[in-house]
This record gives sequence, structure tokens and C-alpha cells, in this order.
Amino acid sequence: MNNQLTDRLIEDLKGGDHKAYESIFMTYFPKVKYYINGFVKSIDIAEELTQNVFLKIWENRQSLIISVKGFDSYVFTIAYRQTIDYIRSKQVRESFYNDQMIQQPDTVCTEDEYIAEETRLLVEMEIENMPEKCRKIYKMSRNEGIPNYKIAEQLNVSQRTVENQLSLAMKKIKAILGLFC
Repeated sequence: MNNQLTDRLIEDLKGGDHKAYESIFMTYFPKVKYYINGFVKSIDIAEELTQNVFLKIWENRQSLIISVKGFDSYVFTIAYRQTIDYIRSKQVRESFYNDQMIQQPDTVCTEDEYIAEETRLLVEMEIENMPEKCRKIYKMSRNEGIPNYKIAEQLNVSQRTVENQLSLAMKKIKAILGLFC
């Protein structure tokens, strides 16, 4: 690879030259993908992680202080770290899933149930992150079933304020639900 890679090419990359980046990409992409695939055993995942490697190279191009000889190590170090991060996150996800299965041994958790539970947790987190007044109005309305006019009376606010706060809460919840559609 070193015969195709020159110090000038690295300098051009540092300067933001897309042609230099493309040349480096074309030179290294197949080898990096092959290297990562040796760990993850999936061409699709290897390709995605390799793209992340080259994204990091582009993002950090201005701070490159390496020669041609060190560039191989630089690229494969990034590839190794991307792979390790992926494997660790995969292990965390699997551990979480296994913990859920242990806590609920009598039920069979389908993928849809798992997604529904994750969605419910995200919605609960969003509700807890709402401003206090909005959160209180939402819980009184949805959890306790109190009509808007009674909420307004209890909190000493106008019914319009209750409606506005509920509308704001629903917009936030719909935004979270929109991530799954």
C-alpha cells in the first residue's frame, strides 16, 4: 500500500482534498473491511464499520500528524477500536436482553414485545423529563383519568392551560414514537 500512498496524499487529505480522500478510501477500504469481517463474521456489519472508520479519518483529517509508514497503523487502529466498540455494545444489548428473559421466565418475549417494552420505557423517560407542570397535568389526565376542567380547578389554572400542556406533552410523546415508525 505504501507505494500508492505518499506523504503528499496525506497532506492533501489534511487540507480537505476529496480526491486524496477517495484515493485513500479506494486503497484501504477492501483490506479494512476484510480485517473487521474477521472479528464480526458479517460482511454487512464489516462494511458499515469500515465506513465508520473512513468517516473518522475524514473527521480527524486536519489533526493527522503521521507519515506514510504510520498511516497503516493509524487506519487499522481506528478499525480495531470501531470493532471493539461494536462488539462491546452488542454484548451489552445481549446481556440486557438476557436479563429481561431471566426476570420474566414464564413469558416468551417476542421481538414485538421487546420493542413495545423499549418504547414504553422511552415514553416514560420522556414524561419524566417534561417540565413539572406539564408532567403533572399529563399524569392526572392520562393515568388518573381526570377531566381537563377538574385538573384546571385542582391546579388553579385555566382549562386552556391544561389543554395546551396536554398538547405539548402529546407532541413530545409523538416525537419519541415517530422514531419507531
